[in-house]
Amino acid sequence: MNQDQRDKLARVLIDEAMTCSERGDADDARTLLRQSVAVRFRDEIERIIKGDEKLLKIFTDMQHDKDVDRKVMARALIHVLIEDKRFLEVYKPKFEILEDQEEN
Repeated sequence: MNQDQRDKLARVLIDEAMTCSERGDADDARTLLRQSVAVRFRDEIERIIKGDEKLLKIFTDMQHDKDVDRKVMARALIHVLIEDKRFLEVYKPKFEILEDQEEN
């Protein structure tokens, strides 16, 4: 699949994520958003997994962007990376993943 085809698929997944969100299905919307990001940014994800720390920094910094769309996309990309075993093998020694903890 070439980049143009991946972009089209990513747009379809985003549209479906929006539909899920509008009907209140947040879990499906989140999953579809992450799938969209994984498809659209496949090449960038592979570069990061192979050790491109500069590119990883760009996306981690983007998580705090004032543009909500960029912020959401960057956070989804980080989630995609964290769920990838290859990424964790390369980067786990460099950071610690904290499990979500409920506040009582």
